[in-house]
Amino acid sequence: MVRQSEALQQKKNQGRIMADIIILAAPGMGAVDSDFAEPVFKTLREGLGEDWSRIYCDTLVCQEHLQPSIERVFEGMQKRDMEFLRARKFMLYGMAESAAQLADVQQHGGNYEKSQEAIYKVLDQASKRAGENTPVILISHSVSCVTLSNYLWDAQRPSVNHGIWRDGGPRGVHKGSARDLFLRLKTLSYWYTLGPTNPLWCAGLSRDQIQAVISETRGYRFQWKNFYHPDDLFGWPLKPLSPSYNQAVYRDYETVPLTDWRSANGGPQLGAHGGYWTAPIVHEKLLADVRELLEKQARRRVRTPARTRAAATV
Repeated sequence: MVRQSEALQQKKNQGRIMADIIILAAPGMGAVDSDFAEPVFKTLREGLGEDWSRIYCDTLVCQEHLQPSIERVFEGMQKRDMEFLRARKFMLYGMAESAAQLADVQQHGGNYEKSQEAIYKVLDQASKRAGENTPVILISHSVSCVTLSNYLWDAQRPSVNHGIWRDGGPRGVHKGSARDLFLRLKTLSYWYTLGPTNPLWCAGLSRDQIQAVISETRGYRFQWKNFYHPDDLFGWPLKPLSPSYNQAVYRDYETVPLTDWRSANGGPQLGAHGGYWTAPIVHEKLLADVRELLEKQARRRVRTPARTRAAATV
């Protein structure tokens, strides 16, 4: 009986790893390149050395189901004479991905719910492989900032009538359990938003209606660091958006100062929206925060029984 129990436990643990931090990266608008976050992951690999093995990384693609429809529309439009096709496609993706989700918020199985299901599945896999109490760092770009904001907003509410958290959340997840808290992102430590498009979708509301997710109450305690390029037409600072955003966002960082001659002479740029994954300031801040969090985890581990770690990167 002892041998049988050990065998069952080994089978349960197959595929599991132990990690000190989970880092999930979500892409922005447009067709997603599977290596979109590689510049960030490369910086962490090189900067952390052996500590890189203590990180569990994965990508979080939450708009993939929308791309076939957007591509179909764009291909049909090319039958007409149009200039600036690359810029048009860029803007089509940017506006259509968010609009499609907001159009059917209440619908079961709609685009809003599908986007949340994609987030939930990646989080669920991370919890099973790296642990339900593991601190999380989210890095989201562009429209993914809005999608993750919606997910967090719903997860933070005691009751919602839309998305995957309607009626108390997915079946099989006991409210208040470690798994439930993890899936609601209550182990979130840092949220990096890169070129967020949030103001494009709420600027028409009054300031008291523009509400940010909670970052320091109701069981949440994370630093929200936002990065924007001054000439990026889609990426925006967030603290000035409303008192709520001002309180929730730790700081807005310019990826390039306005005094930089390249920025001053460049004018409004669509291309700037794609440069966040390689921005030195993003790499610098992220590496520092990861190191600090790893140190905290190491100190915490000293106070608890030792465990075997075999962290991996997905």
